[in-house]
Amino acid sequence: MRIYLVVLAAALAAACGSVAGSGPTPSPSPSAPAGAVVVTMASDRQTVTAHVGDRIQIALGEQYKWQLDPPDGVVLTHPVQNYLLVRGTQAIWLASATGQSTIRATGSANCPSGQPCPLFAILFTANVVVSP
Repeated sequence: MRIYLVVLAAALAAACGSVAGSGPTPSPSPSAPAGAVVVTMASDRQTVTAHVGDRIQIALGEQYKWQLDPPDGVVLTHPVQNYLLVRGTQAIWLASATGQSTIRATGSANCPSGQPCPLFAILFTANVVVSP
């Protein structure tokens, strides 16, 4: 009987582990592909560094509805986008020249259509320093 309980406990632990690992797990910050810098909520009021030619992935998540200010057009540019963005990513910009630029975004509540929605704003800023 004791061996049966040990085997049963091991089987349950294995089953729980496989169930817990089978669903999507939220990632606090997406991983950057080669040649990319990911800017997340953790980058708020921080400075991130990039090199000319790097892609800047702005991934602030889905908790809020984000409105990005456009890039400066010199240091950071918005390339032609012929691909879909990953969920939680608002934009992918290009580090086009050396210098410094600021990413600014305003977040508001994500509310279902036709439902009352609280009015508030979340302000996000991150400085990007681009080197050769």
